[in-house]
Amino acid sequence: MQKYYELSRKEWFSQPRIVAGVMTGTSLDGIDTAIARFYNRDNRHSLEVLGTCFEPYSSILRDKISAIIEKKRPISDTAELQMELAFAYSTAIQNMTAKANIPLELIDAVGIHGQTVWHSPPKKNKTGVTLQLANGSALSQMLGITVVSDFRTADVAAGGQGAPLVPIFDAEFFRSSNLSVGLLNIGGISNITFLPPHSSDDPIKAFDTGPGNMLIDAASLQFFGKKFDENGALAKEGTLIPGLLQRCLEHPFILKQPPKSTGREDFGRKFLEQMLGSIRLPATPGEDIIRTMTEFTAESIARNIMRFGSEIQIIIASGGGVNNQTLMQCLALRLGNISLTTSEKYSGISSDFKEAVCFAYLAYRTIGGLPGNIPSVTGASKSCILGSISFPLPFIH
Repeated sequence: MQKYYELSRKEWFSQPRIVAGVMTGTSLDGIDTAIARFYNRDNRHSLEVLGTCFEPYSSILRDKISAIIEKKRPISDTAELQMELAFAYSTAIQNMTAKANIPLELIDAVGIHGQTVWHSPPKKNKTGVTLQLANGSALSQMLGITVVSDFRTADVAAGGQGAPLVPIFDAEFFRSSNLSVGLLNIGGISNITFLPPHSSDDPIKAFDTGPGNMLIDAASLQFFGKKFDENGALAKEGTLIPGLLQRCLEHPFILKQPPKSTGREDFGRKFLEQMLGSIRLPATPGEDIIRTMTEFTAESIARNIMRFGSEIQIIIASGGGVNNQTLMQCLALRLGNISLTTSEKYSGISSDFKEAVCFAYLAYRTIGGLPGNIPSVTGASKSCILGSISFPLPFIH
């Protein structure tokens, strides 16, 4: 087995590889998929995005995921949900390949993040635990393709936060020769990567900053029955509630020293309910609540940038939050002289699908035997080859 694997690894980088990436985030909106062709030239990697696709979760599937996250369902439901998600991922990948006009048999591998239902990073004298539902073995059999899944567990086992994992992608494809660059992803949770220029010996830093779209989405659903605030239109009509903003900013995670990661456990619907219950808000318009959650999200991102990455000269943003014009305007006002742009404008990589491309790249690295985490980012004790590899057929010697 080892001999086959070493031979396979050597051959893996000898030619371009087409890898699909699948990302499902904490916002629970659906499945982002991307196909990319990766090239290896003198141990430097380049990529070409061949196609992208978004498949929204059905309301039934979304409700099942929410019930698991909120710990309202038995373990049998978790097991069944994992298989339901495998079927949903399989359908999404097949739809994407059809849309991109790329036969399924030309896909060399799939990298799948899975749906996070629990993330508890290591704490003092306590081992970390993370769970992303994605049955890689079942998906591999459904598609007839090698699948890499469960990327975060190895880093957590090495004492790391298990997040963020995007920085190794950022370092490979966005690092500048002369600029200090910040890569900001605004998904359900926001995270940022600080990339010093190639000429610098400073380490790469990255961490979660706090909420992304999560609280805005929760408030939009609670007050208007909408899954999200499209283009930030609701927040634009609202007025900031200073007392509520200040109460939110008291959360200890916001200015906690990195490495750090967070999730729905800290900034989910329960947090919103606690904040609304902590101050008197009689007959407060829903738009004002959404505006305040939008301002809180922007402020939490900006405070992390100013405290831990004041040397940054340009911020390149991606994720669903980029489409929220009010959020982006609030953020730009807080960044002062730091330039703010998007990954699409900067590199041509879609802001909505950057993370899906990233997990395709992580799978590409894993099969090639390369580590996928950065210890200075996650706090892990060592570099790790990430993920579990599921093969559709047994090895034949």
